[in-house]
Amino acid sequence: MMDNHVLRLTAFRRYLDQRRLDAAFLMMSGDLQYLTGVDRQPHNPTDDNKHGDELYGAFITMDRVVFVVPRMGASAYVRGQAEGKHWISDILVINDGDQLVPFARRLLAFLGNPKTLAVSSRMWTRSALLLNTADPELKFSNASDIIAPMRAVKDAEETRIMKEAGLITDRVFAAVLSQMRLGITQFEIAREVERQIAMHGGSGTSFHTSIYVTGDNIRLVPGPDGKTGFTPLTPGAVVAFDYGITYKGYVSDFGRTVFCGEPGSEYRRYHDYVMKSQATAMQAMVGDAITAAELNSLARQVLEDEGYGSYFTHRLGHGIGIDVHEPPFLYELEDTLLQNGMCFTIEPSIWVPGGPLVRVEDVVQVTPQGGVSFSNFSRELLFI
Repeated sequence: MMDNHVLRLTAFRRYLDQRRLDAAFLMMSGDLQYLTGVDRQPHNPTDDNKHGDELYGAFITMDRVVFVVPRMGASAYVRGQAEGKHWISDILVINDGDQLVPFARRLLAFLGNPKTLAVSSRMWTRSALLLNTADPELKFSNASDIIAPMRAVKDAEETRIMKEAGLITDRVFAAVLSQMRLGITQFEIAREVERQIAMHGGSGTSFHTSIYVTGDNIRLVPGPDGKTGFTPLTPGAVVAFDYGITYKGYVSDFGRTVFCGEPGSEYRRYHDYVMKSQATAMQAMVGDAITAAELNSLARQVLEDEGYGSYFTHRLGHGIGIDVHEPPFLYELEDTLLQNGMCFTIEPSIWVPGGPLVRVEDVVQVTPQGGVSFSNFSRELLFI
């Protein structure tokens, strides 16, 4: 049976040929992971500049996948990642003493002197300048325009991994919820989320964990990231979760809301209609039957009909997979027709200025029968 990465590379090369592009250069990214199976290295909290970072990634021609890696901090990593991947033909190492312009000229000659190069949408400026210095006639095109539609539809293996990530995400939330009590702070909750992710087999977080606390008579105590501060939970507080995990190269994104004490009738109405908005959207997620903009409008209409539309201030959701935010996006300007296998967050909310917040978020896959959630944690009203 042919490996999925071979199939993806074959399709990608076909698109390159159709667009008369000689080769592609993808820096270490979700796009490169998708095509080759080589995971990007986890980011450090600050930038770390390695000699040769301008060319760190892979050049893909019609018959070769050539990785170019800085010796320091990358060569051993990529060699380990490439083991057993026969579709990777070469690994070229940039040593500390190598002059980059001559190296780039030799590299382009090794690749057959391509004149048109598809590159990642987030390629560095200094990478483009280096390559154009090596060959002033080299022309660039956006490779992400080719890869994004490929990545949007998940295959069976991707779906399996993302379902597993959803189950881990649920278990993390259950473990955190069991430890919540009055007096605990946003900061402590966020750190517990991250501890439980590690305890349950996640590789880490897919974005900065956010714990929002709102409600009457809540005095916010800010934290270093501006979101997850040191506000303690008190009676009447509303706690909204927004976190995700990384797992086997894919991610989750999850949200629930917890009320501290006995919620009143108004808050219960907010909660019920947010859940109705999400359920309405999920039911409509049938492949080839609705566009992203139409789905966004359908979910918003549920809240607008109840007079809550002005409290839903963001898009309905976003594509998700290797990266936590992937195209297409569920908002009014996106006319993409949903296809079976696409995955989105579905995250309607009501946030009353100076008042309560209700949010829910799940990763949901488009199927012929409607949306299927990768999280199964209860959407009933939660309170401590």
